[in-house]
Amino acid sequence: MNVSAPRKVLVLELAGLGDGVHLLPALWRLRQHWPDAELHVMVSAGVTGLFQLTPWLQKVWAYPTNPKPGLAGNWRWGTQLRAERYDCVINTTGGDRASLLTWLTRAPRRVGRRPSDGGPPGWRRLFTETLDIPYWIEPMFAQKLRCAAALGCDVPASALHAPHFEIVIDPALRAAAGVTATDEHRYFHISPFTTAAARELPLTQIAELIGRLGSAFPQLRVALSCAPSGREIERMDQLLDLLPAAPWRIWKGTLTVPGLAAVIEKSALNFSGDTGSLHVALMTGTPAVAWFRSHRGEREWIPPGSRSHVLIAPGGAADALHGIDTGALVNAAADILAVTGARR
Repeated sequence: MNVSAPRKVLVLELAGLGDGVHLLPALWRLRQHWPDAELHVMVSAGVTGLFQLTPWLQKVWAYPTNPKPGLAGNWRWGTQLRAERYDCVINTTGGDRASLLTWLTRAPRRVGRRPSDGGPPGWRRLFTETLDIPYWIEPMFAQKLRCAAALGCDVPASALHAPHFEIVIDPALRAAAGVTATDEHRYFHISPFTTAAARELPLTQIAELIGRLGSAFPQLRVALSCAPSGREIERMDQLLDLLPAAPWRIWKGTLTVPGLAAVIEKSALNFSGDTGSLHVALMTGTPAVAWFRSHRGEREWIPPGSRSHVLIAPGGAADALHGIDTGALVNAAADILAVTGARR
């Protein structure tokens, strides 16, 4: 097969914000490997804002997710992609829709990573070549980097443990959110909610955590944010009713992804569950404390290094995560801040 440098490349990643963040180090390696190629990505519509931080990409396709296209809709998307005449299309997840779209591009080189379940019958025929990169045992960014390495990119071993994120964050985004230069590194950012209660701490425990942080770190204020979904906004209102006083800043679904990155970037510490803001903290180099439920894939999403601390509950009940001590969360924050300082 002719694997000369392509003129035009598309990378498909039809998943959530965390997946998009973990793709960035591999995308940057592809950018360096093929510096003259036109590099495009196709991502879930809600994630496209992330790629406003990567001016070295030429185009971002927004794939709709609410509702997701059916067979006819995907065929129309495939027709649009085929008209781009890509030389190479790379699919790092192997998901059904992304695999169908990869095939519909009819690109001469179609590379697909085999999904964790092996893929449905006939999956292999959608691609001209496939990658077998193990799941579960490494952070997701390392798995994506191994995909890039398999395509010929230079990926040093150190990058598999300390990823590089080539991003540009406009400080004006923080100012628009009400965070000034004098506020930088003087606040905690807390993102308490996810897409499911089973991955969240109980509201009463989050309220307790906020109170204990105020007592332990009186020099640091608290900022809260949530996604613009109706569920998370309702949960935020319920949480605020439990607090004796309003936190310093509250963003109820009003931050864009770049705005969220700007706010997290200059926080002293990010608190969250296993959700997108934790991965944004990894991207911006921000210290983090997080709470997870125990599950097979937890290792894929735990940030590496001593600047992050993840506490893992034995399992998630339908209503919330149980078994994580609030004091342990505060102590984890104290340990990290002892190294980084409340102001860096």
